[in-house]
Amino acid sequence: MNRRYKMMLAACTIALVMAVTAIGALACTSIALPPGSTADGSSFATHTADSGSTPWEFYKVPAAKYAPGTMMDILDIPQASSGYQLHEVAMKPTGNKIPQATETYGYIKSGIFGYLNEQVVGIGETTIGGRRELANQNGYLDITHLSMFAMERGKTAREAIKVMGSLAEKYGYSDGGEELSVIDGKEAWVFEIIGPGPLWQVGDKEPGAFWVAQRVKDGNVAASTNHPVIDVVDFNNPDEFMFAPGIKEYAIAQGWYKPESGEPFSWRKHFMNNPRIDYSARRIWRIMTLLNPDLLATLDVTNLPFQAPVKDKVTLAKLISIQRDHYEGTEFDMTQGLGAGPWNNPRRFLGAYKADGITYTPQRTINVQRCEYVTVVQCRAGLPNEIAGVLWMTPVCGDAGWFLPLYTGITELNPSLTIEKCGDRFEFRRDSYRWAISSLSTYMNLKWSYMYPDVCAIRDKYEGELVRNQAAFEKSVLELYNKDKAAAIKYLTDFCSKNVDTFREAVWQTLDYLVWKYDMGFVTENGKVNGKGYPAEWIDKLFKYNFGTSDIRGWSNYVAPTK
Repeated sequence: MNRRYKMMLAACTIALVMAVTAIGALACTSIALPPGSTADGSSFATHTADSGSTPWEFYKVPAAKYAPGTMMDILDIPQASSGYQLHEVAMKPTGNKIPQATETYGYIKSGIFGYLNEQVVGIGETTIGGRRELANQNGYLDITHLSMFAMERGKTAREAIKVMGSLAEKYGYSDGGEELSVIDGKEAWVFEIIGPGPLWQVGDKEPGAFWVAQRVKDGNVAASTNHPVIDVVDFNNPDEFMFAPGIKEYAIAQGWYKPESGEPFSWRKHFMNNPRIDYSARRIWRIMTLLNPDLLATLDVTNLPFQAPVKDKVTLAKLISIQRDHYEGTEFDMTQGLGAGPWNNPRRFLGAYKADGITYTPQRTINVQRCEYVTVVQCRAGLPNEIAGVLWMTPVCGDAGWFLPLYTGITELNPSLTIEKCGDRFEFRRDSYRWAISSLSTYMNLKWSYMYPDVCAIRDKYEGELVRNQAAFEKSVLELYNKDKAAAIKYLTDFCSKNVDTFREAVWQTLDYLVWKYDMGFVTENGKVNGKGYPAEWIDKLFKYNFGTSDIRGWSNYVAPTK
């Protein structure tokens, strides 16, 4: 079967699956932090692209101008690509058109989401589900489109939200429930949206989407993990809320909300649905308690607040570390138990498993091994736009990833990140940054408790150095910018591109080092080759589980003195 035929089959499969369910429902954690919650006054929005089938190529989209009256095609941009680069199986005109803006801003995006524009507006994403009866197939727009329109047309976080809301209301929203964390240098917002129901059509007087946005207050953090989080909506507080018209009225008409109950109207309870604790709410609990351990005694995981105070101002390094979390040190610690194997591997492969007639799924952690990439968008006020926005990104999952910066002002991306050289699941390339990280990630599964500390120590010399030296580096860029703007932009572009090449080669070298050090199950270090068998604690658990005792003499699987 040739590649062209496979791509055609993949395109048909994507269309069928997307018509039935939201691929992103398997996916994603997003965190929103306003400047008053962070150590350096940055706003942050994060995204773990966890579906396992998300295209991983990135693009730098240039700013553009259009003649008044220009119409633009709405392309097919699904969140999954069956392992191919998205342009090979999708991104074709849908036949729908809307008016083009006369001027659009440049931005950095993946195949499916816009992340950071030249006005220093940033985005993170997660799918949140919602009531099935609100699904609509007649609207023109998905969340992928809206994120890119926000980048192209939004000069602030508020403006980006209004752009998305107004376009969805007019042209219809045909995706499942979705969340976007939307930030600029001054504010952080959570935007949640769902369809208008199956009967709505373009041209109807009712809005083509229902949506609510809430501002995250300074000193607080908000997180979204595959279920809606906005709770009570204050329709009389434009400083903290934005929303589509008719939301409460629609909920009353459907019988979802009864004002006579005296209960305040809740978006997530009355209009959407409440979160599943083990899959969604527990990740929010984890994020909030990592940023404020004092909350461990008070947070109710069955009814979490929209936002919670941070204890200490959050640093970039802390936020990156959260992308690598597996509930370490809690009762849900994925490095513990038989499932972690002898080497305390916190990862679990995607799937549902049956035992004694009961279906189980692995505990859902912030970091999952199927993740295609992670983004941490950083926006600041008080700097030139070209320097003020940074997209920190890594391919694959956070625990294996090496985050590097892509600044707002860069004019192009390193080909190792783009369709030119990033490859896909059917094309392995050594010049792909993604394939370097993924290869290292996969190999670490062999002996996690030994290999992961080695990788962390090496990675810190690259990622850690960039994070620690960010302020000094930007000071030097600003000095150059004030003298020669064009030279500063070129310097930023070259710097970001060189980092990709340097990191990629360092990742491959790290993999080579692990292959050498742990050859054949031995550990070679300090001039010696050491045999490292299974840990005694693991053997004890294994024998007791399999045989009911640690004394297994006489069993054919293991050799021991006879009784």
